[in-house]
Amino acid sequence: MNQIILEHERYRVRIDEPTIYIDNEKRRRSGHMTHAMTEFASGTFIDFNANCSPTRCGGHSVYGWVEYRISRDAGKTYSEAKDFPYSVESFLEGNWTISVEKAVTAPDGTIVALCLRNTMLEEVCCEPWLTPVCVRSHDGGETWSEPYECIPYRGRIYDAVVRDGVIYAMIFCNEHFLGTSPEHVYRVYASRDCGQSFEELSVVPWPDTTRRGYCSMIFGGAGKLHVYAYNEAKEREMDHAVSSDCGRTWTVTEPCYVAKGIRNPQTALIDGVFILHGRGENGRDFVCYSSEDAVHWDEGVYLGRNAGGCYYSNNINLRDEQGDFLLIQYSDLYDGWARVNTMHRTLRVEKTE
Repeated sequence: MNQIILEHERYRVRIDEPTIYIDNEKRRRSGHMTHAMTEFASGTFIDFNANCSPTRCGGHSVYGWVEYRISRDAGKTYSEAKDFPYSVESFLEGNWTISVEKAVTAPDGTIVALCLRNTMLEEVCCEPWLTPVCVRSHDGGETWSEPYECIPYRGRIYDAVVRDGVIYAMIFCNEHFLGTSPEHVYRVYASRDCGQSFEELSVVPWPDTTRRGYCSMIFGGAGKLHVYAYNEAKEREMDHAVSSDCGRTWTVTEPCYVAKGIRNPQTALIDGVFILHGRGENGRDFVCYSSEDAVHWDEGVYLGRNAGGCYYSNNINLRDEQGDFLLIQYSDLYDGWARVNTMHRTLRVEKTE
């Protein structure tokens, strides 16, 4: 098997070849957005994907519904697909389309799906965003609760993580993609009741959110919470802020330099090494970086070299007989500029000292 290997002084990153997870080309569909995954028992996780129109906006649309599958062996095999009921009901009623941007597992084992809502009026059909909603499952995805509005601002929840029994979520309060006014800010919310409700913790005090969009959050050493945002004007400079009190107050730092650029950043921490992946600059390429401090990133590597409406991604930490690994899920072109399959590849870190 051909692998991508990144050598560093104290560690090595191995990235396996991609495999097709959802063959949308075969079924004549597309798969824009919705790559949420969360482990709710050891080696058992739920994996969401979009089932979208291949013709509307060339496949770069969430006009369709959401599916999910369950793996009980850390991603070796998957169940048959199930439709996410809320997304199908919303689609058939014609009010809005649904994406599951992120999913987390609460301390009591509840699956918490954080959903975006969009009207069907725009061709791209993934903006303007309405207020986000939350849907929960107490039985591993067999049944789902009624949706409820979890944040009162229109916008897109870009990330969610769990730390010490608390669910943290980050939203860009803007019904469209890029910031254009001072009211377009990033807010951090927390749930201390397993996703039944969320309270606002803070506004990340970046001085300028003009032409910003996307964001990611990751807890690192000493409980520090790192957040990042995309800057359309400077795609090699990722806005960065750090909190030492779990998102209540922030220190804005210098932007992080990323040599190949970054859009829709996704972050992870595996075996003490931070991983960053997403689209490269100018809307092309799939890039991956690593770091030991979540601040200084290596030169990165290309995982894909296409240009177009692809390489939206997510990841999940899992473990198998070989040890810890990161499962990366992303979209990649099969036709045109935005008809995409859903892909998987695995990443492992080996310490060399």
